[in-house]
Amino acid sequence: MSEQSTGKADGQSGSNARVRRTIKPVEKKTETLTIQQMSQILQVEPSTLRFWEKEFAEYLHINTKGKRRRYNQQHLEILTQIKELLQTEQYTIKGAKRRLELDRSLASALGVENNLKTTIFFMFSAIMQELQAAREESRHLARQLELLRNEKTAIEERLAVEQSKSLLEFLRDKFQARKGAEPEFTER
Repeated sequence: MSEQSTGKADGQSGSNARVRRTIKPVEKKTETLTIQQMSQILQVEPSTLRFWEKEFAEYLHINTKGKRRRYNQQHLEILTQIKELLQTEQYTIKGAKRRLELDRSLASALGVENNLKTTIFFMFSAIMQELQAAREESRHLARQLELLRNEKTAIEERLAVEQSKSLLEFLRDKFQARKGAEPEFTER
């Protein structure tokens, strides 16, 4: 913090002396980025960034000093979200605006800081993806179980046929053995 005292003349004393202080607020060093740097980070063309600035001006609030655009961390987060909505999730411009407005409303209603909200959103998305994967795995396992049950039923039916066939063959063999043995006794 730096102070600069002015207005206290030699010969003025105590409470009648006016002291004017210029206090520079302690600012966090927020690094600003140029449009070229931002386009490299987001891997989009500078013209795309300028288009997004125009379309999403109410969410970005980018100050241009002179003719140069400067982006801060908050701009990076919003532009990253815009890129995600438009390119990955295939939202239209209108749909992305609605989504950003919904996110803004949720954040203000919940009093949630943007970084925390984004983190929660990504965690929720990851949980939903895991749930979807678990559902798919469950469906796959249910199909396999049904196939195994059908196979078991078919095997049991074949086994019953084989067992009944074997019993009949066994009885037939025994019957023929007796018949074959009886004529030998009768011939003597």
